[in-house]
Amino acid sequence: MPNPVNTPANINTPVSVDKPDPINKKEAKRIATRRRILETATHLFARLGYHKTTIQDIAYHIGMTTGAVFYHYSLKADILEEVVAELNQSFDRYIEYLEKEHTDYKKMINGVMEIFMDRFHYHPDTIIALASLAAEFSGIRGPIIVKIQAAYDKFVDAFEKALDDISKKKTNRAAAVCFIAGLQGVALQALVRDEEMEIDDLVKGFISLVTGNR
Repeated sequence: MPNPVNTPANINTPVSVDKPDPINKKEAKRIATRRRILETATHLFARLGYHKTTIQDIAYHIGMTTGAVFYHYSLKADILEEVVAELNQSFDRYIEYLEKEHTDYKKMINGVMEIFMDRFHYHPDTIIALASLAAEFSGIRGPIIVKIQAAYDKFVDAFEKALDDISKKKTNRAAAVCFIAGLQGVALQALVRDEEMEIDDLVKGFISLVTGNR
């Protein structure tokens, strides 16, 4: 009896092809829409602040209806929560770099600034939004300012430890806090002085300032 595998009937039998799961396609669309909402909210929070940004503003900039936005987020506060969580994650690349072994302070600073330049060119809103929200909520003590500070502390802890590994000083934590404040200031000044000074020049000036290379 011939092997069934070799019979023409089996050779010509159509091979079933798995079709994309419609549920997965729908979920991918949902995730993409939420991503657009968060990116737009981050941009507007950075420029207008949280309280002056409305759901209508977010919907208009995306080209959606307010109802569509509310379908994904029932409250503007829910959007804020996720934006802050995303801003927290924006420090991950810095942390990964700072956790490496560093013995040369100037080289470490230059490495941090390379990451900063990349973020400024591709994701400037993630730098500016946290500073804007921190200023806006600093006088309104509550859960959101705690989360904002936790995001800052994530960077400060890593930067302080990197400084300690190079040279342990009592002022290292204060230096780390001032460094992240200065970093965000550079981003803000780059926007303010867009026609006057390039970001590259501002970064060189900042590096010169913090390394004492004057």
